[in-house]
Amino acid sequence: LVMSSFRRTSPELSNSPIRLAEVLAAFSFATDLGAGKSMGHALRACYLGMEMANELRLSTSERADLFYSFLLMHSGCTAASLTLSPMIRGDELVALTDITLLDDSNLREMLGWLMRNVSPDAPFPTRLLNVFRALLHNPDDGDVRGVCEVAVRVAQRLDMPPGVQNTVQHYLERWDGKGPFKLSGSAIPLNARLLHIALVAEACHAAHGHGAAESMALKQKGRMFDPQVVDAFLSIARKSSLWETLTRRDLGEVMLDLEPDSPYRFVNEVKLDDIALAAADFVDLKSPFTVNHSRETARFAEGIARRMNLPDSEIITIRRAALVHDLGLVALPAHILDPQKQLSEVDREKHRLHPYYTERVLSRVPALATVAAIAGMHHERLNGTGYYRGLSGSELPVSACILALADDFQDRLQAHPNHDPADVLMTMQPDVGPLFSPECFAALAEHLGVAAPKPQRREWPANLTDREVEVLRHVVKGDTNRQIARELVISERTVAHHLEHIYDKIGISSRAAAVYFAMEHELIS
Repeated sequence: LVMSSFRRTSPELSNSPIRLAEVLAAFSFATDLGAGKSMGHALRACYLGMEMANELRLSTSERADLFYSFLLMHSGCTAASLTLSPMIRGDELVALTDITLLDDSNLREMLGWLMRNVSPDAPFPTRLLNVFRALLHNPDDGDVRGVCEVAVRVAQRLDMPPGVQNTVQHYLERWDGKGPFKLSGSAIPLNARLLHIALVAEACHAAHGHGAAESMALKQKGRMFDPQVVDAFLSIARKSSLWETLTRRDLGEVMLDLEPDSPYRFVNEVKLDDIALAAADFVDLKSPFTVNHSRETARFAEGIARRMNLPDSEIITIRRAALVHDLGLVALPAHILDPQKQLSEVDREKHRLHPYYTERVLSRVPALATVAAIAGMHHERLNGTGYYRGLSGSELPVSACILALADDFQDRLQAHPNHDPADVLMTMQPDVGPLFSPECFAALAEHLGVAAPKPQRREWPANLTDREVEVLRHVVKGDTNRQIARELVISERTVAHHLEHIYDKIGISSRAAAVYFAMEHELIS
């Protein structure tokens, strides 16, 4: 492939203001997934919270702080994955969903939560042992404090006002003082009290209906929640229109209309860099195996793009796409990210979907449309064996090829931190051409100060293509058409077409003869 075969994306930087709520709402979809909730949870909780704020006659500035706090409330959720996953030895996202509706000060409820979520697939004796170990973990609320403190750091990095920072730090406090920072009563910021009841009520409504949400609020009145805030919630809960609006498909548009006037309502295009960096660190905190991955991938991607003399606007887009390319990983249980674990077929399929979630989240922001498209292609490969779309060749813009190479190189480098980067780069040599762009590879080598040998493309006998040789090698292994289709992420019909072309080119009509041909021409490896 030559450079002229790539489609280039060259977005022009825009000076028009960008709606901050649109960007943060999209970010909230990712944090919803990372907190074990369905996408839109934060928006629905925000709607409840804003209705309560109106009921309590909060000022415009207080309502603005509350509005942005809802969109950022779960921005520390990956800290929960980092600590919770090794403790429960199971799916921490399921565990986080489960714990939302529990009274975390009730020992009996928490023991039940441990029994349901610690090593759920392990033999019973192993589960009991791991439950005992989890009980010895004794976080003393440090794990929950970590979630809140990370959320504060995100709010600070985005230059959000002190009212937002204070709210996201204390949104898990309890009225009775049994929360992570032990604040109680009116010492807890009012917006934090509103946020807490709204997020629990939304989760309860999603799971069991609004009647259950009202019962929960009454049960926790004066315990988990401020009595005055509970009364405000019960007052708005009597309106049938509230629950009807909460289930509307266009709730995102409704929420944008509810945004109060604020100096933070619009940001300029350059602010997207800060948001992309915050999103990168948010994702990479999820697992010890992902820490700093996105920043390093962005560094390599930008280096490649500059060596290829791409326009500045395109370099900016590539860097942003690299920073947020793994945003969809927050939808996965942390154990899937451990490279040393053997994954089940189900877990592998979950992992293959993370670029889809990345693109789905980012595409909700008009200003990030190009970034979303590129980020969603970071696991695509030139020969069509990548995912999630299985794009190939000229279907991939040069920006996507740069990101794919930078991401894979950083993965390998992170797996072998003591190896020379030049040596790690050379391990990728066999994949240059079939999987990665030779031009991008040469640019990365130049960026690293390595003299990259020009990749040699082998000429196959009988004018077979690279893809046909791949199919033939699977035939040699005895794979069925279905198995070949699954391995190469193509349809069975496409496999059949490839086999027809192979047979025609070789002049045979059987798999046995095809295998013999492969051995004869040393195509096995």
